[in-house]
Amino acid sequence: MDTQLPTLLITECVLVYMTPEQSANLIKWAASVFGTAMFINYEQVNMDDRFGQIMIENLRRRQCDLAGVETCKSLDSQKERLLANGWETAAAVNMMELYSRLPQTEVSRIESLEFLDELELLEQLMRHYCLCWATKGGSELGLTEITF
Repeated sequence: MDTQLPTLLITECVLVYMTPEQSANLIKWAASVFGTAMFINYEQVNMDDRFGQIMIENLRRRQCDLAGVETCKSLDSQKERLLANGWETAAAVNMMELYSRLPQTEVSRIESLEFLDELELLEQLMRHYCLCWATKGGSELGLTEITF
């Protein structure tokens, strides 16, 4: 692995299963090892509200503990975790916001794949997952200009 090459790191619902200290160490390690990098994380968010609490309770009943759920309180807490551990920029968006910005033709195509009779539930779920990203270096590659 050449840590001097621009590197994209992706996590999907991984960090929430680690303690905040463990995930902070991993995030900090990645920021310190790679000179030019982008870190993308797909994970839970807004876990302090009633819907989030029900999600947590349902997982606990299945003996699935979210050890790092306290870092998933808000989009700001997700961004702060990245910035506090060595990343230069950070941004986050919940999946409902992202979905609402898709072209209508794409939304129609997606929704035609499977009948959505529980649209309200889907919207609640999408408000409880987010995409966050952080960058380090890479201004010559345009990494700092990636926004939503």
